[in-house]
Amino acid sequence: VLRGDLASLGVGGYSLSAERIRKQGFAATQFEVHIEAADKPHRHLKHIREIIEKGRLPDLVRQRAMAIFTKLAEAEADAHGTSVEKVHFHEVGAIDSIVDIVGACILLEALDPARVVISSLNLGSGTVKCAHGEMPVPAPATAKLLEGVPVFSRGEPMERTTPTGAALARVFASEFGTIPPGVIVRTGYGLGDADTELANVLQGTLLEEADLETGDAHLGRRGEGRRHRH
Repeated sequence: VLRGDLASLGVGGYSLSAERIRKQGFAATQFEVHIEAADKPHRHLKHIREIIEKGRLPDLVRQRAMAIFTKLAEAEADAHGTSVEKVHFHEVGAIDSIVDIVGACILLEALDPARVVISSLNLGSGTVKCAHGEMPVPAPATAKLLEGVPVFSRGEPMERTTPTGAALARVFASEFGTIPPGVIVRTGYGLGDADTELANVLQGTLLEEADLETGDAHLGRRGEGRRHRH
């Protein structure tokens, strides 16, 4: 499903791999986008929209992907004092970022949760180098995207939530908070590239929500029951 839907975008020059790796005490999945050809360095929001609209994607996948890119453009425009139309998607416009964002939307739709609860986000600290030079952590666009979101800073100085990650969280989250009561169905771990003193993994838990009064779990997917992704 993932490969087929991404192929419909007509963006070539990449391949995908997903490998189970044991690292820092976790057996986690490392998903990677391997770039095989040079990509255009800059794209505007209208170019991203054209790519997404021509793809054979479910409506909700298309809507979420465009919402993520739009939020990124709005945050960048606000942070750098320009308009959404003039924002150049530097790293975000590259093949790997298009695949990352649209791919995440495809997989969330495949899980089909009733709602998504995301925990507080670790922003990190220090500075980060990007297309605009050296920026404080959180980067201006990240800070804008996470207004109203619970955050904290822990670990060695580095960027631990990127603008892309922040935009994904804002669009995917039904709410931010602790894991709701329920019955755990399955838990998975996604592995990041950087080696840090904190385990560089993203934990995802699929659960069936429990009725607080009866303790019974409600089975089903979106529209049929209350399945959650935390």
